[in-house]
Amino acid sequence: MKYFYAFLVIIFGFLLVRYSNWLVNNFGYIDSAEHYLGTYGGTRLMWKLIGVLFIVGALLVISGIMNNILISIFGRLGTGGI
Repeated sequence: MKYFYAFLVIIFGFLLVRYSNWLVNNFGYIDSAEHYLGTYGGTRLMWKLIGVLFIVGALLVISGIMNNILISIFGRLGTGGI
């Protein structure tokens, strides 16, 4: 079932990258993205980066690497700090 959900997330990420211009035209600019990611096109770049992060995250889940990353970061929280 994780493959199906990961495939849907990959499609969603692709759509974010593909239709970033449509998102900007319909929802407007985000001032912080324009300030930190460039004067013109920063919002488009933000949507594309979010889409790429979705795709990479889904590929990490499919390959099983995401589980290892989460355990290495948050593993000590489950053991009571020992």
